[in-house]
Amino acid sequence: MISLTTALVALAVSASQALAYSGDMTYYTPGLGACGKYNNENDHIVALAPAQYGYDANPNKAKVCGRKINIHYNGKTASATVVDKCPSCASGSIDVSPAVFKQLASLDKGRVKVTWGYAGSSAVNVEDLGDGQIKLVMSDAEQQVNEDYEAFENASENEL
Repeated sequence: MISLTTALVALAVSASQALAYSGDMTYYTPGLGACGKYNNENDHIVALAPAQYGYDANPNKAKVCGRKINIHYNGKTASATVVDKCPSCASGSIDVSPAVFKQLASLDKGRVKVTWGYAGSSAVNVEDLGDGQIKLVMSDAEQQVNEDYEAFENASENEL
């Protein structure tokens, strides 16, 4: 018979895996992204692995374009806007601009393990209190889209 604690941990882990991602974070020199917008090293942007970006016939119209994600590493958090696809990234891994990478780690590291999720999505955090006790914290908020990106998406060619 499994204990209640074991069952709760298993439930929380499976729920958090469905709502959050983990993988490697690397950085790259941005240019024209798969979402159809030009960016530079100072922009707070991210390229997602194909598994998370999707396989839309027109990548400029991918549902993830313009969504914000929150990236967690070593007790720090940074936000970035999805503007690109990282064809060589494994599922859950991300490629970010140097500006985002520097918020979390030194560029010298080059590659670090991170967790991330879409800003505003639900997440279950499990805290081990010791002695077989855990604390489950569910967070939930509204979906966040970068307003600058949304204005770009809705602009006519003459406005660009």
